[in-house]
Amino acid sequence: MRPKITIRARPLRKPGWIIWAVLLGASSPLRAQTDQPALPSPDLPHISFDALCFASDQPRMSRLDVYIEAPYETLHFTRDNDHFHSSYDITISILDSANKPVTEKFWTEKIETRDYDETVSPQAAKLSLKSFTLSPGRYLLTIQVTDNDTKKTTPGKRKVAVRDFSGSSFSMSDLMLVNRISAEQGKKVIYPNITGNVADLTSGFYVFCEIYDHLGADSAQVRTVVRNAKGEALRSDTSIQPVGAEKKPIFVKVDNTKMIAGEYMLSAEAIPLGSKIGSRSGEYTASASRPFVLHWRGIPVTITDLDLAIDEMQYITDKDLIDEMKKAPPDKKRQMFLDFWKKKDPTPNTERNELMEEYYGRVEYANKHFTHYVDGWKTDMGMVYIIFGPPSNIERHPFDIDSKPYEVWTYYDLNRQFVFVDASGFGDYRLQTPIWDVWRTRPR
Repeated sequence: MRPKITIRARPLRKPGWIIWAVLLGASSPLRAQTDQPALPSPDLPHISFDALCFASDQPRMSRLDVYIEAPYETLHFTRDNDHFHSSYDITISILDSANKPVTEKFWTEKIETRDYDETVSPQAAKLSLKSFTLSPGRYLLTIQVTDNDTKKTTPGKRKVAVRDFSGSSFSMSDLMLVNRISAEQGKKVIYPNITGNVADLTSGFYVFCEIYDHLGADSAQVRTVVRNAKGEALRSDTSIQPVGAEKKPIFVKVDNTKMIAGEYMLSAEAIPLGSKIGSRSGEYTASASRPFVLHWRGIPVTITDLDLAIDEMQYITDKDLIDEMKKAPPDKKRQMFLDFWKKKDPTPNTERNELMEEYYGRVEYANKHFTHYVDGWKTDMGMVYIIFGPPSNIERHPFDIDSKPYEVWTYYDLNRQFVFVDASGFGDYRLQTPIWDVWRTRPR
């Protein structure tokens, strides 16, 4: 019979605990007796894709445009004399709501360049577009991108709603984020933003959409609203856009100069105006919305809220610095955050900061696996995981007759165990083993 676990007082948390050597050295894969997954891999480049719905020329049908962007640094290039070559296969499959195949497209993309630096540049990418004519409804879109040299396959999937434009007198397509607009051979060319990240567009960004008008409107009043992850409206702008055609492309600029890192929702609303509409304009409001993010280069993609990311630093710095960062203006706040991590960067001459990626990777894991009444990073299990990384071994005892549910985490490299007890019986595991002596025996 196992000895009964005695519940002791919960240890106090102390700002500035972290020992950077522990953070760097305790990142081996999880070797547990259970099926608990290992720490996610670092923030690596990935294939981005977007799907936008527009009206089709075919009756009672709509058009789904699928964009796929493959960063060069994700692909494998081979050298042939003074050229570098890469090729990859793309498969796009569309399934209906019953997961039955509807249509599929397969093709090969090839890249050739003389510039080696371009092959490893995070700014260089290949953009692909395929269009599908579909009946309105809900679908599952899946993609597969396979590097023809390494045979590595990157999958992706997304649920999409193909909207019905045929039954409306006044409607609006999906919203496209725009990287840039240029004139080529007398025509306006749009370069879409596939990643949804607008951080590099520091002076604001454009949104493109089509307005479908069967009322004969002269113009439309277009209102855009940006909301944060809490649903709070941060910015609202209104403009008058000319229409005068059944299908009218429009561009609206959104100001992001005072936004901090985070997730946002952009909504647009158009109201037709003109003598033919009169006072009935409010009856024909068209609308669309889409998410976007503001994520600075060199910061892990898991960080979508800078204020939260600063709060999550409580295990590695003191409260005074955290408070100072959070009170700073957005630009200074970001710079203070980057300066803090730059001093800890093990490879300061590269864009990536592996230590920051490791730390926030652990935070993400804690939030996914230890969230209970509070976010996972605030729990005792989350705290130990963030500080020490994955345990070498985990023993779980959820149903022992003579004790409360408990877990024992063992770290072989520290020659140490941490015991967590669920005293309430509701999955709220509290740390029973003090960790002060572990900190005292390692250099700061």
